Amino acid sequence: MKLSDLKTGDSGVVVKVGGQGNFRKRLIEMGFIPGKKVSAVMNAPLKDPIEYEIMGYKVSLRRAEAALIDISSEEDYNSEKAGTIRVALVGNPNCGKTSLFNMASGSHEHVGNYSGVTVDAKEGRFNWKGRKLVFVDLPGTYSLSAFSPEERFVRENLVKNIPDVVINVVDASNLERNLYLTTQVKDMNLKVVMALNMFDELKKRGDRIDTKWLGKILGMPVCPTVCRTGEGVPELLDTVLEVADGVSLGEPVSVDKIIASEEPGEIEKRYQFIHDTLSKTYVRHIEPVGEKSWTEKIDSVVTNKWAAFPIFILLLYIIFQATFTLGEYPMNWIDWLVAKFGGFIGDFMKEGWLKDVLVDGVIAGVGSVLVFLPNILILYCFLSIMEDTGYMARAAFIMDKLMHRIGLHGKSFIPMVMGFGCNVPAIMATRAIESRKSRLITIAIIPFMSCAGRLPIFVLLAGAFFPRHSALALLAIYFIGVLLAIFSAMILSHFVKDDDLPFVMELPPYRVPTGKAVWRHTWEKGKQYLEKMATTILIGSVVIWCLGYFPRSNRDVEYQQEHSYIGQIGKAVSPALEPLGFNWKMDISLLSGVVAKELVVSTLGVMYSGESTDDPDNTQLQGALAGSVSLPAAVAFMLFILLYFPCIATFVAIKNETGKWWWAIAVCAYTMVVAWVCAFIGFHITALLI
Repeated sequence: MKLSDLKTGDSGVVVKVGGQGNFRKRLIEMGFIPGKKVSAVMNAPLKDPIEYEIMGYKVSLRRAEAALIDISSEEDYNSEKAGTIRVALVGNPNCGKTSLFNMASGSHEHVGNYSGVTVDAKEGRFNWKGRKLVFVDLPGTYSLSAFSPEERFVRENLVKNIPDVVINVVDASNLERNLYLTTQVKDMNLKVVMALNMFDELKKRGDRIDTKWLGKILGMPVCPTVCRTGEGVPELLDTVLEVADGVSLGEPVSVDKIIASEEPGEIEKRYQFIHDTLSKTYVRHIEPVGEKSWTEKIDSVVTNKWAAFPIFILLLYIIFQATFTLGEYPMNWIDWLVAKFGGFIGDFMKEGWLKDVLVDGVIAGVGSVLVFLPNILILYCFLSIMEDTGYMARAAFIMDKLMHRIGLHGKSFIPMVMGFGCNVPAIMATRAIESRKSRLITIAIIPFMSCAGRLPIFVLLAGAFFPRHSALALLAIYFIGVLLAIFSAMILSHFVKDDDLPFVMELPPYRVPTGKAVWRHTWEKGKQYLEKMATTILIGSVVIWCLGYFPRSNRDVEYQQEHSYIGQIGKAVSPALEPLGFNWKMDISLLSGVVAKELVVSTLGVMYSGESTDDPDNTQLQGALAGSVSLPAAVAFMLFILLYFPCIATFVAIKNETGKWWWAIAVCAYTMVVAWVCAFIGFHITALLI
């Protein structure tokens, strides 16, 4: 209800004061703050303005001005506590903004120590001291200019969806650079609270800052926080409530007036103001001459021109080796449990189609994918550690020259590495790339990055056909994808034209990731994997089983499958894939993999459910494949899986990010051609070598 709707003689309680700038500030100074009782005394003869009573005195407001003030009954106000407070989180990349979002709201957005992780606005809803808060995590940005898609998104969000409060998250260890964005946010006449984050690093370094005086100069409350651990977050949330209610607004110092008095250009003006402000409030500890920080010591090794690339390759090898070695035992345990569970259901139920669909469809299909959950968790755990420490930014740094030579930007390497997890968020992360040319080419080559959905297939085949060198086989297949992505980028760079922008990217200090953050990110990805099994893979497995079960015949299982609907489909596409050494069961799995790559394993699990193995070193499915598929065909199959049509979700993401259906279709057609050619070459080379 608006104050202008209040009838003469009636009363209400102020809930929220709208408007902007000096007008809103004036209303608050006059007592129109949440919780204050206001009464309508009378209307002017022409029904405008209206006289109100608040805090024991009379005040006149025009009807249009009164319409900017939300009110409610005293009963509703006491029960709802002034309704929902919308809080926008704004800050530079690497400032800990998303850590605050996760810590406060309980949401589980991943925190990566490089620009471009949060590529869209994420909302988290929670209650704090009886009040409802909505946190909106906006993308990290260095300014509110319109240079990058992230900057435009943040500016438009703050203008079109005006938040009740803005939390400006500032990296306390890099104040001068971070405060540039602060001055721009302050210019927008928004209610701002500063979260002076990573305050522990500032104190550890021996620096000192007068937060109260800094807040007075900037005109906003300043709250020291360590969002990684939650230190200072309760006090920050208390301040947000006070600012939302108009109780704590900071000193009435206008940053834009201070800046306007400067003579140099606008960038120069802001940094001059920031310099003057910090000279009054901040004392930096002087490091002894010649003493290097831990970040400098680590960088001297991992970015060394001789050691950088070997270290990167070694790290990847360690990750893949751990994926097999550490994942082998739980993988075998899960495989044993799936087999026992299937056997129990088979013994317990009566013969019939229901038993068959549960044992050969659901359990065999979903179980064959569930087996590789430990490997998925291990891979994501290592990727999370690499991202959270800040190493990924160094990887982009050492790869920039190579990226530039093939027509890409150094920042393109980060989405490419993210593609090892999932191609969809990797494609979305290309929004951080300012160059249109680099962005389009990066989107086109990301499908060549082997995603986690392909990992179960490679673990399955590498374990079955390369048992002694599984990690090397996995590393090789990943590198083939990277090499083909580079080759494709070189080709596409001749067709996509755009301005070549400079490589400007922050290299944040190394930080030790918390076990909680790593586990939370790992489990979130694992949960998504389980959710996919409970939906897409379950449905796909049942559909594949039905197509293989009908029409029924009285012959053996092999004859039944071969002459079923799925067998007919497989034989229809066999001529195109027969030169690659694939059998019709492999052909069917490739078709199902268009929906989701995990369905390849699920489909193979259904198709080979009737075959068993006595090999203790292999899972049931691995043994069945090793006994029916040749090594050249297995190599060709791995190459084809790596390169062919991305899943439907990736296809849609390409269309959404480029805005063009034809670009998505062209990318998919190109990947199909490359997959067939490479698989054909791989098949024949392997056949010659063995």
